[in-house]
Amino acid sequence: MIYYDFGFYLLLATVITGVVVLIDKLKWRKEREAKGIEYDEKGNEKMPLLIDICRSFFPIILVVFLLRSFLFEPYRIPSGSMNPGLYDGDFIVVNKFSYGIRIPGFNTTIIPTGSPKRGEVAVFHPPHEPQTAYIKRVIGEPGDRLEWNRGVLTITPKCEGEAACEPIVIRPEFVSDEVPELVPQAEVFDLYDETLGENSYQVLYLDPRARARQSLQQSWSTVVPEDKYFVMGDNRDSSMDSRFWEFVDEDALIGRAAYKWLFLEFTEEPVIFGKKLPKGVSFGRVGSIQ
Repeated sequence: MIYYDFGFYLLLATVITGVVVLIDKLKWRKEREAKGIEYDEKGNEKMPLLIDICRSFFPIILVVFLLRSFLFEPYRIPSGSMNPGLYDGDFIVVNKFSYGIRIPGFNTTIIPTGSPKRGEVAVFHPPHEPQTAYIKRVIGEPGDRLEWNRGVLTITPKCEGEAACEPIVIRPEFVSDEVPELVPQAEVFDLYDETLGENSYQVLYLDPRARARQSLQQSWSTVVPEDKYFVMGDNRDSSMDSRFWEFVDEDALIGRAAYKWLFLEFTEEPVIFGKKLPKGVSFGRVGSIQ
C-alpha cells in the first residue's frame, strides 16, 4: 500500500529535484559549456528556471527528507483520545527509527531496529483509515492473549515451546474524581494510575454515574495475531481503537511518540474556511511521553 502522506510527497520532491540536478551535471551543463556559459551582472551562472530552482532547493529538501523520514517527525495530537497525558493541540516528536527504518510512502521496513513494546505510545496508520495517522498506547504484542474484566487487564504473552508464561495483570488505581481542566467534559470522568511495561501513566474512565458506554462494566478477550498489535487510548471511554477496528499491522507503524515540545490552544468554533485557529501558545507541557 502507498500512504499518501507528507513523507510520500517529500520523497517525490527529493527524487524529482535530484534527477534534474543529476542530469544537469552529467549532460545539460556540458551542453551550456559547449555553447559558452552566460553570467548575470552578479556573476551567477544563467540557467533555465527549472534547473535553477532544483539546484537551489535539492540540498534543503534532501536534508529535510532524511531527517523527517528516518529520524524524527513532528506530529499534532488531533483528538482527546489520549487524555490526560496528551491533549488536542499538543505537538510531539515521533521517533522514526524505533520501529525500523522504512521506505517513505510505502512504509516497508528496510533495516529492522526494534518493535513496539507494551506500554509505549505509538503512531500508526489504522486499518479502517489507512491514509490517516493515529496515536494510541500499545497494549498487546503479537501472540498475546488479552482478557479484559471490568477494567482489569490480564495479558498472557506467547511463550516459546511448551513453557508457560506468567500472566501480566494490570489493575487501574483510582486517583481522583477531579481531572485536569484541559479534559473536555471533565466532570464526567475519573482519574486512574496505571503501569504497563516500563511506562507509568494516567488514564480516564467515565464516572459510574455517567449514562454512556463504560469500559469498567465490560468484559472481553482476544488473541493478537502475528505481526499485529493491539492498541488503546488512555481516555478509555472516549477512544476508537483496537476494541472497535481490531489490530494494527506491523507494516502500518510510523514510530514511537517520544517528546512533547509545544501546546497550541485553539478557538472553540471554526473561524475561517471551517478551521479553528490558534489562540494561545504554551511550552509548559514540554517533556518526554510516558
